[in-house]
Amino acid sequence: MKRGNKDTQVSWKFLMMPEEPTWWVWLVTAALLAFGLAGRPFAFLAAIILSVAQSIVFVLRERSLISFPVQIRVAYTLLLLVCYIPVMRWLYVLPTAGTFVLVLVGYCPMARILSLLPWNRTAPITLDLVRRTFLSPPVVGNVAQGMPRGACPGGVCSLEAQVAHARPATENARSAVPDATR
Repeated sequence: MKRGNKDTQVSWKFLMMPEEPTWWVWLVTAALLAFGLAGRPFAFLAAIILSVAQSIVFVLRERSLISFPVQIRVAYTLLLLVCYIPVMRWLYVLPTAGTFVLVLVGYCPMARILSLLPWNRTAPITLDLVRRTFLSPPVVGNVAQGMPRGACPGGVCSLEAQVAHARPATENARSAVPDATR
């Protein structure tokens, strides 16, 4: 999907990263959650176990509980645990959809939410920051947005919380008005 004029084009495309081991972990997790939603509740437990294992691996690798890759995995695991409560199982739709979106296009809603927490940002929270956080497409190798040129050291879910640069004020005012041509 592309929208906007040639100066402000936003492009969404498939961003599968099979060369990244963490991409495969997220793919298996998404498949397990889908099986769970299809009536195989043991798959939810398997997804939780896989998520706990991934969290432990990242805590040991990063040697920090506050590193962003660890925060993502711990928050995701906690979400899966909350969803496992029988009356909350319907909520598994959210992490299932979010994980498939991550695997297919590299967009991680959890990472973007966490990026807005006070200890993960340096800029004050504004409506523009929130808009850019959630609406900018993932871009691998965009060094200007803090992205590594090659493989992402924090795994596939560490690259998607980037925030697009703020646009000049005149451009922000222009984009605040809905335009059917965008």
